[in-house]
Amino acid sequence: MGKPGGALRRTLVNGAVLLLVGLGVQATPELASPAHAGSITLCSGFSDCRSKGYSTGGYESAWGSMYWRMYAGRNCTNYVAYRLIQTGLPNSRPWSGEGNATNWGVALSSLTNRTPTVGSVAWWHSSHPSASRFGHVAIVERVDSDSITISESNYGSDISWRRIGKGSVNYPTGFIHFNDQRLSVTKRPTVEGTAQVGKAVTVNTGSWSPNPNKIRYQWIVDKKPIPGATNKTFRIPGHLAGKQIAAVLTGTRRDYSQAKTMSEILPPIKQGEFKVLKQPTITGTQKVGSTISVGGADYEPSAKIGEVRWYADKTLITRTKSRFLKVPASASGKRIGAVVVGVQEGYRSKGSYAFADTLVGGGKAPQQPAEPPSGTLGQTVAGFVKGGTRLGGLMQVDPGSFSEAVDLSYQWTREETPISGATTEKYHPTEADVGHRLSVTVVARSSSGETLTKTYGPSGRVRVKPSVKVTATGGSGQAEVAVEVTAPGYLPTGTVKITTNGGRTVTKTLSGGAAGVTFVKLPEGEYAVTAAYSGDEVAYWASGGAFTTVS
Repeated sequence: MGKPGGALRRTLVNGAVLLLVGLGVQATPELASPAHAGSITLCSGFSDCRSKGYSTGGYESAWGSMYWRMYAGRNCTNYVAYRLIQTGLPNSRPWSGEGNATNWGVALSSLTNRTPTVGSVAWWHSSHPSASRFGHVAIVERVDSDSITISESNYGSDISWRRIGKGSVNYPTGFIHFNDQRLSVTKRPTVEGTAQVGKAVTVNTGSWSPNPNKIRYQWIVDKKPIPGATNKTFRIPGHLAGKQIAAVLTGTRRDYSQAKTMSEILPPIKQGEFKVLKQPTITGTQKVGSTISVGGADYEPSAKIGEVRWYADKTLITRTKSRFLKVPASASGKRIGAVVVGVQEGYRSKGSYAFADTLVGGGKAPQQPAEPPSGTLGQTVAGFVKGGTRLGGLMQVDPGSFSEAVDLSYQWTREETPISGATTEKYHPTEADVGHRLSVTVVARSSSGETLTKTYGPSGRVRVKPSVKVTATGGSGQAEVAVEVTAPGYLPTGTVKITTNGGRTVTKTLSGGAAGVTFVKLPEGEYAVTAAYSGDEVAYWASGGAFTTVS
């Protein structure tokens, strides 16, 4: 095949031959045929398109010049290069090597996908059933739910517009995104409100150009969508305490490619705060051996009983989850008091308190104290772990608050086995942790020697980013592809989707981290091969690619 470039110093006959084999020239009218399944020609020729209201882009007065070193004339590559230059791109081919249309999506594989947008380049590889051996390119003019509309120039046939059904045999191999007609975000959205459990936060829309017809909202945590959180306003639930959230906005507008933007990431979410609307009361006969109870506390929001601490004057009788107490002999002549600790996921625990009206065994109690009973080490604010469980990430435990001054010690564990040297509030998961669950135990010790132990975890499995290596070996009419997926400290499982730029795709299950396939009956040419690994519960999604030549 010829490689266009430089001035054409050839005879008219040689020039015509070169045009037929020139890079990107569509040498057959097959793609433009209105009879081709799923393809409808809307106009054909400069005058016909103008009379029917379809733009010619000014190409009728421009086709005699070369663009991106494509051969001058009425052919697909020169027309598309001309149109892209009109969008502001320079008149310099943005890749090295041949300019045949079949090579566009190969040379620019990083810009090529299966999603059409207005202004993108529709691309047919030479292996496509409706393309010539040189391939084909065109400009996407409109995108509908079931079809695309393109404008194109074929060798010797001026310009034409076609509508192509998305399920038809004539649908392009892919779409190259040079300088599409895109929505743009001119001002990043911000979030109003307090990052605290129980509070509502609201994201504004920011600024766009032009304004989208519709904006979709999705709140995320750890880069993952929060189920159901698809409104501008989001009330933060308890299970997100200590995590960081943000809002992702997706704007859409007809004939434009959609655009996404993300708000700022909020600081770690604080625990919610209870409000005690009503203190509890103690009921029952105040005598040794009788059973008394405490109840009637009212919290906002509602709370469960996490613990009840029973006292006789200032002496702790017991700590329990029960609202009932059998009065012990040690309480004789004393006043019974109780602290009811309200709890809910993501909220700071809060105590409400009550005192009996009489002493045990009889006698009126003195005036009710204004403070709850005390006298034992307790956790007044629950602790939590923040950070992500990924290799090399940062996990950190907030120990919470305690009823008196304490010294704290820490121990991180892997599947309940202590990790050597992991004895601070911070921990970075290592290769040895990949695939395992982590916990941390916090021991609080008061000046009197009393201890209180809290364990947080286990976490989710420590995850890792894998690497995908693709080896593609071309031969006569075929390409042999080998894929290897590796990760530090872990053998990935799952599936890998292997695709050629000719539109052939197979899905293989990894065995020992490897998979392979041989594509046969491939037309001669250069191929881009990609492999997309699906990920599993430990390894994240990843992809890789390679090039090869089929003879």
